[in-house]
Amino acid sequence: MINVKVSAAVYPTEDPEKVTKAISVLFTGIKLQKDPFDAVESEKGVFPAFWLTGEGGLDLLFTLHGLIRRETIIDSIRNKVFSKGLSGEGLLVRFLLNKQAAFVGIPSAPAEEEPLGSIEVVIRADSPEEMERLFEWLLPLTEEGVPVVEVEMDYVERD
Repeated sequence: MINVKVSAAVYPTEDPEKVTKAISVLFTGIKLQKDPFDAVESEKGVFPAFWLTGEGGLDLLFTLHGLIRRETIIDSIRNKVFSKGLSGEGLLVRFLLNKQAAFVGIPSAPAEEEPLGSIEVVIRADSPEEMERLFEWLLPLTEEGVPVVEVEMDYVERD
């Protein structure tokens, strides 16, 4: 089973509705909740007002799947994000997406954490094989930017 968790810090200078929209544009049907920010220490000296978080299954990734293809950035996302963010045991991948680009429906992976934070996505799988099927669905191998083979969403969900 695939579990997707999406979160973003909302800073006092940001419009919470815009951050909500940025997340919702990329993640199908996500239900966000407001979580308090526990301030321990911040390197930036500026603390978020709160976190927006949402969790769900594979269906949350449906819109992101389509947007990655629309923008023809499969290779870029796979190389910049997934290859670096995959855990050693292959059960978890963590990556960041730019809030401003997400607001206009463009998935974009920042080179590093942004001043007002990014959208953090954590995807967990029950097995390395399941994570591999997720990669094959979301970010398939391409030739000249076009997927060699497209698999359906249910390919990921089977055991």
